Amino acid sequence: MKTYPECIPCILRASLGGARLAGASDKAAWAILAEAAGAASRWDRSLPPILLGAEIGRLLRQKLRVADPYHEEKRAANATALVHYPDWAREVARAPDPLLHALRLAAAGNSLDLGIHARLDVAESMAKAGTRPFGHNDYDAFRKRLEEAQEVLYLADNAGEIVLDRVLIEEVVRRGKRVTVAVRGGPTLNDATTDDAAEIGLDRIAEIITTGSDVPGTSLAVCSPQFRARFRDAGLVLSKGMGNFEGLSEEQAPLFFLLQAKCAPVAQETGVEVGALTLLAGRG
Repeated sequence: MKTYPECIPCILRASLGGARLAGASDKAAWAILAEAAGAASRWDRSLPPILLGAEIGRLLRQKLRVADPYHEEKRAANATALVHYPDWAREVARAPDPLLHALRLAAAGNSLDLGIHARLDVAESMAKAGTRPFGHNDYDAFRKRLEEAQEVLYLADNAGEIVLDRVLIEEVVRRGKRVTVAVRGGPTLNDATTDDAAEIGLDRIAEIITTGSDVPGTSLAVCSPQFRARFRDAGLVLSKGMGNFEGLSEEQAPLFFLLQAKCAPVAQETGVEVGALTLLAGRG
C-alpha cells in the first residue's frame, strides 16, 4: 500500500502521543515534530506508510532516550484485556460458529490502537467495535484454506489486542493446527513484542517468533531472512491489523487480512466503510 496524504498527520499525531507518554516538554516535542515533518516532506509516497512510521519512531526514541515510550500503556492494556479474557473465551465456546465469532472478536480488538487513540478504554472500545458489521468477509474461503493448512502463521499487531488474538488462536489450535505467532522485533508504537506475547500466555499455546524488524507492520523487504522463510513456507498467513495490511497488501501468498479499517486510506484499499471489520483474502 502506498502512503496517502492522510497518513502524514496520523503519523505525526502518533509521534506527538509517544512524546507526551514519555514526558517530553513542549520544546522537545516541537523539535521532534519539526524533524519528523521534514522526514515526511521527503518521503517516497510509493512506499508503505509503516516504513515512515518506523523512521519517525526511531527518531522519537533517540531524541528522548527512551527505549519504549508506550511501555506502561502496553502493560496496562494487556492487564485490562486479560480481565475480560474469560468472558471472551466463553463467548466463543457458546457461539453457533466458534471460529467465526473468534474472528469477529479479534477484528473488533483491532480498535485497541494507541497509534490512533491517545488513551485506551478496552471495554468501551470493544463494545463499540463489536457491534460493527463486517464490511467484507471472505469467511468461506478462509475456512476452506484453514482446513487444508497444517501450519498457520499469525501476524500479531497491538498489545492489549493480542489477548483477542489468543482467543482466536486457541480456536485454531483446537482444530488441530500448529500456529506460529510473529510479533515485532523491537518496540514500536503499542505493537506487541515477545514480552507482550509472554505476558498474556500466548507462548504456552503457540510458537512465538519476530519479524526481525521494529517497523509497526510487516514489510518483507525489512524483515529478517528467518522470518521471510517462515512466511514463504506457511500454508496460511493470517495478517492482523492495518500496519500488516499496509506492508503486505501487494504480496502473493496464502494471505488473509483481519482488521478494522480505522482510516480512510485503508478503507479505500479494502473497499469498505471507515470503521468496518474486514476479513479479506489476499492475492495468493
